[in-house]
Amino acid sequence: MNSSISSSDTSPEWGRSLIACFGTLAIGGFLLSALLLLVDPYDSGRFGWLGISGVSDKLDFTADASRARDPQFDSAIFGNSTGQLLEPAQLSPATGRRFVQLVAPGASPHGHLAVLDFFLRHHAQVGALVFVVDDIWCTPSDALSPQDPFPFWLYGTSTLSYAGHLFNWRTLDRTFQRIAIGFGGRKPRRPDGFWSYEEVWPPGERQPPTTPRDGWTPFTGKVSSVFPFAAMLQERIRKLPADVPVVVLVPPVFHTFLPPAGSQEAADRQACNASFRSIVAGRPHSNFLDYRIDNELTRDPRNFADLIHYRSTIARKLNDGVIESIKLGEAAKIDF
Repeated sequence: MNSSISSSDTSPEWGRSLIACFGTLAIGGFLLSALLLLVDPYDSGRFGWLGISGVSDKLDFTADASRARDPQFDSAIFGNSTGQLLEPAQLSPATGRRFVQLVAPGASPHGHLAVLDFFLRHHAQVGALVFVVDDIWCTPSDALSPQDPFPFWLYGTSTLSYAGHLFNWRTLDRTFQRIAIGFGGRKPRRPDGFWSYEEVWPPGERQPPTTPRDGWTPFTGKVSSVFPFAAMLQERIRKLPADVPVVVLVPPVFHTFLPPAGSQEAADRQACNASFRSIVAGRPHSNFLDYRIDNELTRDPRNFADLIHYRSTIARKLNDGVIESIKLGEAAKIDF
């Protein structure tokens, strides 16, 4: 019994067509890979041989890589969006250091510490460090969520892992952004990373709710003693030269967000503060600043965009507190 095979299945033209198709894909993949390596879409310093400077990336998660390795800066600000209004342009001339803003809004402390590690690997000489520690730094668990969107591969030490994450549409978009910067068709973001959320939340248009918060837990007589992120930060600070100023700052919140005296939350926060305060205790030109208090400033809704995001009126006082702390350490007189 003879099987029937069409001539088109065995023709040489069919084989040559397959070879041409796969060859085209291979050449395209090679050219795309070459483009990604030449441009280095995140300006990570691992590749990028075209001399393009800076990024126009609006996502701080990824834009921080370019800023954190910039040699024109020796000092940095780390934290969530609650540290976003600490302004390098105010801190630098007043302290003699060169500050860059490396906040990563929405990141966990794992992400902030990854940016810190990246910054330290790229700066043999460190001028000063500022850490804005909001509530998430006080969580008793350091478990990393599987859904954490932070790009740890971008800030890690593996070049292979970095390269393996470059082949996606998001990275291709950033590649063309960088090419546009190189040709002068697009402006990079400010090198010092500062951006004020008041540009989208202008004063007068948005204020926090004034209804008192309820649901606080009565104090049980026990306080948390486990603050893993404080321990992680302390481990890194201990490795720095003693003359590097370190300022740990607890950002203010609108007064209705403050836990009342006698609540479990208030006691736990005090314990957390003590843990972070110990990191800088006795360290020259360093200080722990707790702005999480109830006063005229934190009772005025015009000073906040929401319960946790303060406005420039308050931000100026925080900037002054950091400046005085770097100058005088624990002896600084803080006006708030």
